[in-house]
Amino acid sequence: MEDCMRLSMRKLALWYTKTFKPLMTHDELDPIMATMGFVGFPPIQGSSSAFSWKEYVYMASPGVSWRSKSSSCFRSTTGGGSGEPPPRPKLPYPRIDGLHIYTYRAFLDAVNFYLDMCDISELFHVRGMPLNRSHDRTRKWRCMEEDDGMFVYREGTLEQTAYNVYHFNKVNNTSGNGGCNGYGGRVIRDKGNNDNENNNNNNAPVSCFVPLKDIIV
Repeated sequence: MEDCMRLSMRKLALWYTKTFKPLMTHDELDPIMATMGFVGFPPIQGSSSAFSWKEYVYMASPGVSWRSKSSSCFRSTTGGGSGEPPPRPKLPYPRIDGLHIYTYRAFLDAVNFYLDMCDISELFHVRGMPLNRSHDRTRKWRCMEEDDGMFVYREGTLEQTAYNVYHFNKVNNTSGNGGCNGYGGRVIRDKGNNDNENNNNNNAPVSCFVPLKDIIV
C-alpha cells in the first residue's frame, strides 16, 4: 500500500454534479436517491465477494419518469423486452469510492433505466481523486486494465456479471445495440469515442464519465 501511495495512484469516485462533491458512503448517497424515488434495501452479502452490497428499489409510480415526460429522450420499458426483471442499482457497502469503472457504469445505467435522463451527468459523474492515507492504507487494490495503470480499484468490488457486460461491449464495440444490459436503456459511452455521431444526433447520449486521460485529480 505504501508503494501505491508513493507512486501517486488514483481512485475513481461517484460525484454529485450539483454540489461537485464526491460521494464516499451510502449515508451520503441515500438522501439523493430518496429525492428521485429510490429506497435502499439493507445490505446483503455478495455471492462471490467478501463485500456486502446495498441495492436500491424504485418506488415511484410505474411508467412515470423522475424528469418531465415532455423529454424527447429515449423511453425505456420496465420489462426490457427480454423477460428479464428490471435492474436494481447497487454498490458495495458501506464505502462507494475506489470502485472499478464497470461497477459505476452498471449502477448509473440501472439508475437511468428508471429516471430516463438525456444526460445523467447532470446528476452524477465519475471522476478521479487521490487515495486517502487514513481510509485507503489497509485496503487491497488492483490496477484497472482500461487505462495506463494510474487508476486502481478496491479488490472484490467488481462483479463478474458487470465485467462480462461492459468489457464485452468495449471489446466488441457493440454500443449501438440499444443497451448492452438487456434492459432497453442507452449505453453510457466514453465521451470522445463518438464525437461525429453525437454531432449528427441531438439525442445521442452524453457520457457521465470524464475520460480517464482527462480526469482532474
